[in-house]
Amino acid sequence: MTTNLTEAVQDLNSQVAGATALAEGIGSDVDAFFMLVAAFMVFSMQAGFALVEAGSIVSNLRSILMKNVLDVCLCTLSWWIVGFGLARGRLSNAFIGIEHPFYLPEATIPWYFDLSFVATSATIVSGAMAERTKFVCYVVFTIIISGGIYPVVCHWVWDGKGFMAVSNPDAPLPLLDFAGCGVVHMVGGFAGLAGAYIVGPRPGIFLQKTKMLHKKDAFVHDRLLASQKLWAVIGTLILWVGWYGFNCGSVGAIVHSVDVVGRVALNTTVAAIVGAVTGSIAVYVHRRIFVIDVVLMGILAGLVSVTAGAPYMASWGAAICGFVGFFVYYGVDLLLQRFEIDDPVSAFPIHGCCGFWGLLATGLLQFPSLSGAPKSYGVQVLMQLIGGLIIAVWSLGLATVCFLIIRKALGGSVRIVNAEHEFMEEEEEYPRIGPKGIVTLLFTDIQSSTALWEADEDAMSEALILHDHCLRSNLKTHNGFEVKTEGDAFMAAFGSAVDAANYCCTVQHQLLAIKWPKQIYSVLAAGVQDDDNGHVIWKGLRVRMGFHTGEPNDKENPVTNRTDYFGRDVNYAARVSGIAAGGQLLISSASLVHMLQHYSDLEDPLDPEPPFGMEFGKHYEFADMNCWIEYIGQYKLKGITAADGDGEHLYQIIPFGLQARMFGGLRLDPTERATANAPSGQLATGREVAGVPMVRVSTSSSPRSARGSVRGSPRLNASPRAPVRPALNARSNRLAASMIYSDIEDEEMHKPGTPESPAAFARMPEGGGCTERVQEWRVHGQPLQGWKVEKLEGVRGIQLTFVWVPEGDAVEERCAHTDGGDRTSIDRSRW
Repeated sequence: MTTNLTEAVQDLNSQVAGATALAEGIGSDVDAFFMLVAAFMVFSMQAGFALVEAGSIVSNLRSILMKNVLDVCLCTLSWWIVGFGLARGRLSNAFIGIEHPFYLPEATIPWYFDLSFVATSATIVSGAMAERTKFVCYVVFTIIISGGIYPVVCHWVWDGKGFMAVSNPDAPLPLLDFAGCGVVHMVGGFAGLAGAYIVGPRPGIFLQKTKMLHKKDAFVHDRLLASQKLWAVIGTLILWVGWYGFNCGSVGAIVHSVDVVGRVALNTTVAAIVGAVTGSIAVYVHRRIFVIDVVLMGILAGLVSVTAGAPYMASWGAAICGFVGFFVYYGVDLLLQRFEIDDPVSAFPIHGCCGFWGLLATGLLQFPSLSGAPKSYGVQVLMQLIGGLIIAVWSLGLATVCFLIIRKALGGSVRIVNAEHEFMEEEEEYPRIGPKGIVTLLFTDIQSSTALWEADEDAMSEALILHDHCLRSNLKTHNGFEVKTEGDAFMAAFGSAVDAANYCCTVQHQLLAIKWPKQIYSVLAAGVQDDDNGHVIWKGLRVRMGFHTGEPNDKENPVTNRTDYFGRDVNYAARVSGIAAGGQLLISSASLVHMLQHYSDLEDPLDPEPPFGMEFGKHYEFADMNCWIEYIGQYKLKGITAADGDGEHLYQIIPFGLQARMFGGLRLDPTERATANAPSGQLATGREVAGVPMVRVSTSSSPRSARGSVRGSPRLNASPRAPVRPALNARSNRLAASMIYSDIEDEEMHKPGTPESPAAFARMPEGGGCTERVQEWRVHGQPLQGWKVEKLEGVRGIQLTFVWVPEGDAVEERCAHTDGGDRTSIDRSRW
């Protein structure tokens, strides 16, 4: 009887042991399944990051999506080859893990869970550098951060031998970082800060208004398409859901940790909603509007802030984390704007700074009974501070060094304005999405195109193909976007005024190198001309250009499926281009203000307000851009300048090597009249020259001969740009000169001038032959200027000369003809 009872008890014990083992096995499987689901949720955050970035940027969407997709792939390879060994290597010390390449543990679920974390850290960097970073730069740095920078910090804090690991009883600096405020978010955030600073801001993203810098992004979002807003909202919600895997999965089990997992989920939720509500209220108080973007960033700020201490604090502690976290993000974001560091998705304020705040908050708000902190309360807070600073210095320092090396290897720049160019489909010659926000709009057309078509239609057709190829082939190099082409007119958009200027200079030089059809050289407006040194300065089609920088309205053209622009800024750019002569590059003040930083004379910088302290007609060197820029006065532009306005300040870009080019009068109609509003000594201040186009007048003290040899066509008039000596006489302090072509054929015309209208003289060469006339103006008996005027047989039109001096000044015109004609003297005592 006793034996049977003993056997029964043993049998029952064995069954209980078997059931226990089965339960433990099931529990392990459940924990493993829980970890896998959590890892999947964290992995899905990549989709959230992609949507948030896509909903926050202004352009270059394809670039953002490509980088987010490849981010996971590159991180997996780098983590597999070397990263995991550095983080969790079996032969390790307090600083770094040591293991052979391609090391995998027997239990691979922790390997995969860690992979989802390193991919998140690397993606943070892509957001900080979005829209203007070369793809190669980002690829290289993704490999570096996932294979070197992140694994070392991961070893410090989460490996049992790391010098910051709480699980290491000998750790000198134990750091409470439950799910990665420091390891994941600070590493990615501070690396992103280094990248954003080195790559520089997106073109035109910062505006200066009333001496206060504002980030244009804060207002650009309100003009983005509703679909882009939707992307940002959906992306944030995906990240929020993924964060439960991020935080809850870091518990490592659920079978015996249901209470802990529940507390982590609760605190994660509380921090997120408090951050969102605080953001909506704060932004309304600050701006008197509700901004969805700030609310979304408030959610992320709360989530990051609670990541380090989610299981260690009560729900009120999580609420404090979310509340303070929003103001940390918002304050740092404003600070970045102040220092003009462009972070499109606020990666550094949210991940870097809120991550640091999360470490401090964990030390301040944790319950030792929940956290198991190895140090006393005050000491643990100090450990959190020191540990955070070490991670910040490590991440920021190494990332800065890496980006500088990458920039050097890539030829001195990791920047590309229109990143869409790197991801175009093979059948697409140019992208379909143009720059948005602050845009530089360029208009070009061909001088005397009608005469060229009438002269030889076949030759002009061939020349137009060469012209179009030249303009289009340089767009990608200079980050330009072709808006439209109509006949010989061309419109392009640039994200930077500097890019537009470089593009124009390049095109003007390349137009001279084209082998044009020989037939077009016979047309006056397409002839070949050298300067005094034998360098070609005119050849083939003469393309006039003009651009203006502003914030045009944009939309997708339903016919072409390309970005199109409209509004006042488009009209402004068209007007600027429309008054230029062939081969001339005119720009507005709004464009020049973005180019002032490239002015060569650092000891005597230009003024910040138009006309920027520029003297009329003087060349200002911009060596970085290979050009001079010259102020040419104020002009009333039709539909732009108010009826009682003073006119718009305009400037001319003179490419290096083409300074000997001479231009005729600007093409103004009666409603676009030049206003003489240049500094004293050049043009009469405040007076309007009715219907008289004024072109640039050199103020060089040593007049330069403008004559040049002409090949393959009748000799061109080479003297429209007449040098003027402004330091002539104190009384003759208002003067201007302009030469234009005219169809007037009278033998002699004289129109008396007034202070409001200059005197005009026109003469036809005697006998219609090739006659050279030397003309000299004198004011009070002193030479005013000297130039040579040439007229050719068969060239239609005559040369008009305008001279304007104050009423009452005595002016003489002295003429001599090389054919032996008598010298005459005309005294115009009162004009």
